[in-house]
Amino acid sequence: MRALVLLALAAALFGSVVSVASATPPASLDVTAGAVDFYYNRFIVTADGGVKVRLSDGTVVTGQTFTMDLKLNRYLIAGDVHLDGPTIHAAGAAFAGYPDLDRSYFLPAAGTPNRTTFTGLDWTHPDTQREQPGDAYYFPDLTGERAYIKAVGARIVPRTNVLFNTPRVYTAGVYVPLPRYVVTFGSNSHFYENAFPGARADIGLPFNGSAHSLSALHVRNDAFNGTYLAFDQHFVWAQDWIAFGVDPLTQGERQYNLIAYKRWSPKFESRLFLQESAGQPGIFTRPDNAAGFGQLQLSAGLRGSNLTYTQDNYYQYLLGIPKGLTDLNTPTFTFDPRWKEHPTDGLLTFTGGQTTLVRGTTPLYIRPRAGVGYAHDIYGEGGYPNEQPGPPTLWYHYAGGSLYTPPVKLPAGLSLTGLYDRQRTWFSLPHHVDLGDLRFTVAGAREQQHLRYFLAYEVKTTQDYWGSQQLAAYTPYPDTVTTQFGTFSGQAAFRGLATSRGYNASLVYTPTQSFELNLLLSRYYDTPAPVPGLYGQPPWQLVADVRVRLSRQVLLDLTRSYYFNFANERWTPQFGIQFSP
Repeated sequence: MRALVLLALAAALFGSVVSVASATPPASLDVTAGAVDFYYNRFIVTADGGVKVRLSDGTVVTGQTFTMDLKLNRYLIAGDVHLDGPTIHAAGAAFAGYPDLDRSYFLPAAGTPNRTTFTGLDWTHPDTQREQPGDAYYFPDLTGERAYIKAVGARIVPRTNVLFNTPRVYTAGVYVPLPRYVVTFGSNSHFYENAFPGARADIGLPFNGSAHSLSALHVRNDAFNGTYLAFDQHFVWAQDWIAFGVDPLTQGERQYNLIAYKRWSPKFESRLFLQESAGQPGIFTRPDNAAGFGQLQLSAGLRGSNLTYTQDNYYQYLLGIPKGLTDLNTPTFTFDPRWKEHPTDGLLTFTGGQTTLVRGTTPLYIRPRAGVGYAHDIYGEGGYPNEQPGPPTLWYHYAGGSLYTPPVKLPAGLSLTGLYDRQRTWFSLPHHVDLGDLRFTVAGAREQQHLRYFLAYEVKTTQDYWGSQQLAAYTPYPDTVTTQFGTFSGQAAFRGLATSRGYNASLVYTPTQSFELNLLLSRYYDTPAPVPGLYGQPPWQLVADVRVRLSRQVLLDLTRSYYFNFANERWTPQFGIQFSP
């Protein structure tokens, strides 16, 4: 008797699941035709000639032409339409699907002219009384548009992506054939998280995807590796995501990166970053050497403030003891003995919210912060004797904050902002470090000339105090030093205290949405003064940056710097070149 009751309950549950599923909109549409085109500027897919659309429940809709607006999330099949499934066989003039409304609209060809409405994928309960939208059977006008992708088949996941089979993708004026290509258009920004290091150019070739995943090959170029292939994999959910990348894929020195993000509650989140750098002859072979890094970050939101814990782990040698080595004390060993231990550090920080310190027409705000942390084996010595002074584990804590003003209006459309930041850090070794930053900025714009500009004055100080041990910590250099660029004096004056004063002037010219020129001129007065070829930054610097939108999908960024003959360097030897979406 109990078994019959359980069986009846299971059947009822299964029936309810089937009933609910049949009322839901299609999870995917598989489209095949003589020609399937995708228009990137409009996010519209069209198909013509022997169109066949298979819905996720197995129902097949055939016709002469098809169109789907991916952003509006609605599709239309017209011309000699046949609707065939386990529970329906009908012919008509047009069939329109509105997944967001959970409705499908049909124009039958037989019997009394009427308009039939279906709910979701339930074909057994047609509704001929419901009023349909006036534009249910509207075709978009694509006159003058060029198809970005041409194919013979596509799988459309509404609100997510389109997978094209054997497509030809329009690139640099020609259609380039590819085995598969995925266009992701969903609102989930986690599909675009990046697990790669920087590069001058990156062309993504996504070849597989679903509502929660995306796989892609990348053609990349950087100054160190040249041009190469890379691979990345994404898994995404509403708030959480994982991004994994292999870069380069086609060379022996490669990097594996994994980034994972999890939001546990509206006020608590975590982030994990793992990296392995390996010298590896093949992708699936054992590396000759490998090092790793891991970082875990936990963040909690408090009332108007934030609490964050960050821990770093460094793995200098992941492969253990090399084969054949038995005596680690042998002075002739040829490997890095830091596999024994690995440096670690952790930091718990508190960042306060904005608090009004002075009210009035020109208010003054303050934002406090504090933290406590440690660093173990910070020099990564591991198996070596601890050659650096002090214990192997260093503890420290700090307190600081920022004082700042909102923009203060000045004549001629200008505005003035001020900021002063100060922090002191105390270490378990008997010394403390003070950091200071004072900055005033005047900014303005000329909208008719498409100009934006600012002038800033900034003073930065770094002060490392050791009390009576100051000269032991900072042994004076000889007063003069000679490099290939000349002889420079005043080196003996440095005692662990440094100051940098600087002016920064910026001009941004944006005549159109497709072009932007940014010029940044800087003049620094540093103490101790920079020595070319030894240390310090160029006193004069000019950075020119040009951004040009080559197409809807490609942005070119050109950067070059001029150092006014510091260390005999004028313009940097090369442009910084980067392509991005």
